Amino acid sequence: MKLKKVAVLPIPDLVFFPGTSLPLYVVEPVFIRMIRECVDQNMLVGISMAEPLVYIYGHRRPSPKNICGIGKPIILEELYDGTLKVLIKGFGRVKLEQVQQNLPYLIYECEEYNDQPELNGFIADDKIERLKGLLDSWILETITDSVEREHFQENISSMKQVVDYISMFLIQDHEMRQLLLENTSLNERIQMLDTLLKGPVPFLEDTTAVQAIKSFEILEKTAKVGH
Repeated sequence: MKLKKVAVLPIPDLVFFPGTSLPLYVVEPVFIRMIRECVDQNMLVGISMAEPLVYIYGHRRPSPKNICGIGKPIILEELYDGTLKVLIKGFGRVKLEQVQQNLPYLIYECEEYNDQPELNGFIADDKIERLKGLLDSWILETITDSVEREHFQENISSMKQVVDYISMFLIQDHEMRQLLLENTSLNERIQMLDTLLKGPVPFLEDTTAVQAIKSFEILEKTAKVGH
């Protein structure tokens, strides 16, 4: 199914997952305009990890990764200097297709990028419970305000959301986060996270596992191209 248009904000090293909510401070005038117009026109915003800078009509602009999370922008506050405090409430995941607008900000035509049906059932409950426990521990350590912490936990109602929040906030390697976003099997993502987060530091991924998974993904893509 095609989505008519999505405004896209490329941000270096940031991967936005569909089951999460992302707080942002928007400073640049062009992106302040983008957020305001998206709110007025009820348009979704794509937050995409930025590729290296490219020139568009003489302007240097970051190019977005073609798989990204999209969400509804909510303006929470406008600061005295014009900066917008914004919450992007996750809505889904898309593949960017055709550029509809380059300036003043990017607008793409895109299509939904959904998980594939799981053919072999779900992964063992012990992995799922372990990941839930990791996320709960991270929330307890990171969100000091008890009311905010309770509100945060109440909004996590599915295993997909647990996986998305862990992928976005506990995985530090941005390329690994992008691989998790692009993966279309919930089972595989659970397995990947369980493997990544088994090191001596519970909230830091195992670097050996990161490199192994990256190498496997490169080999798999090469094999697909070869066939």
